[in-house]
Amino acid sequence: MHGEHARPKGRSWVKRRGKRHHWQRHLRTFGSLTAASQVESALSFVTTAMLVRLFGSTETGQVLLAQSMATVWFVLWDPRFEDALQRFVPAEQLRSPGRGTRLYCRLVRLDIVAGLLATILGVALAVAAATVGWISAEQLSLLVPAVMAAGAATPSGSASAGFAIAGQLSRLGVIRLALSGVGCLVTLTALLVTGPVGYLVATVITGLVSTVTLTVSASRQVHRVCGAPCENSIPMPPGLLPFLVKSSATGSVAAASDSGLSLVAGLLGGPTLVTYLKIAAAPGRLFAGFLSPVPAQLYPRLAMAGAEGRRGAVMRDVLRASALTGGIGVIAVVTAASLLSLFLGLVYGPEYTMLSASAVVMLAGAALRGTVIWAKVLPPALGFPGVRLIFLAVEGACQLGWLITVTQIWTGPSRMTLAFAWGSLGLLAFSTIAWFVVLRFLTRSVFNSSTRAIPPRKEQTIGIAP
Repeated sequence: MHGEHARPKGRSWVKRRGKRHHWQRHLRTFGSLTAASQVESALSFVTTAMLVRLFGSTETGQVLLAQSMATVWFVLWDPRFEDALQRFVPAEQLRSPGRGTRLYCRLVRLDIVAGLLATILGVALAVAAATVGWISAEQLSLLVPAVMAAGAATPSGSASAGFAIAGQLSRLGVIRLALSGVGCLVTLTALLVTGPVGYLVATVITGLVSTVTLTVSASRQVHRVCGAPCENSIPMPPGLLPFLVKSSATGSVAAASDSGLSLVAGLLGGPTLVTYLKIAAAPGRLFAGFLSPVPAQLYPRLAMAGAEGRRGAVMRDVLRASALTGGIGVIAVVTAASLLSLFLGLVYGPEYTMLSASAVVMLAGAALRGTVIWAKVLPPALGFPGVRLIFLAVEGACQLGWLITVTQIWTGPSRMTLAFAWGSLGLLAFSTIAWFVVLRFLTRSVFNSSTRAIPPRKEQTIGIAP
């Protein structure tokens, strides 16, 4: 009798131990990615503060404007393969050994070629614009390295997808953490010694080093998991191109919304408004960086549950994520409300404490967006990347329209910043409500359909870490 009771107890202990190790892996991955994201956000914060302290808001705005113009240029040319890679590489690998590796290598090469061609064309257009007098020589000296730095970063998304495919997101966090630390030392040194132009040139060098390091390491991890690429010539998987078009457009719209705001602010409100918006948005960016590992970890879980037809599991993960991130957001906003004025004064200088109200409002907007953090990955995980594309396009158009309105009605960059912050908060409140409505209808339509667009479980999850 004693032996009969011992075996169930042993199985129960093994099950509890497995669950504990499962959550330990999740926490380790979250901690690694969060540390990397927070350090990257903090270092960007420090760099902006150094620019403001050393060169003032006007010259800082010119640097930020050049970087925004470069980002907007690459919105048109960066193919953004990361979502397609995570969806199709595991499925291809199941068809025969090495097919997944071959597809990954092929798309990474296409990403690199697209980035190189876009960089060459962007630099040529900048030089041509300076030749005909559309931009000054000073603006050209900022725009050319900004374009080159943005081009150097284009394959980094594909590299990140490689780590996810290989189940090595925690390793990705460690590498990003090391690269950001070294990159910050190089760029800040260049800024102190040679000024804004030297800083932008340094971002080109550090961007190239980071991209090469990430790409080489990710390729090795994919080779380790999926094996050597097959030698036979194989066609592109069916459905890849339509999925790629929608997911790429979604990523481009997301990038354009952010950089487009800085571009419009610089053209209509001047460089100082660009700097003010950047400073006011910094706390929200730090908060968003803290939450950024959540969608990376949710993607494979939601895709797996969707492939198996488990609507309850999808809803459980989504609502748990909303409860967790929403609670963290409330704490962040309440805590920051009394501290941001002091913080901005210490970091940027006492003349920027007037932006504390704008910063709190923008942080509240980031907290609202954080409650639907799953919106980044739920539509593509269920096979509907076009849903998020529509949301981002509408949000981006509304924000740009509101910014244009603000620059025409209000005067002074500080008043414009506060007005834009309140308008953005209202827009994000409507967007958050709309996402919960879409969640209900999207899950109902997917799980009530007899034919699902998502491959079976084994195809969806091979090689992807939970």
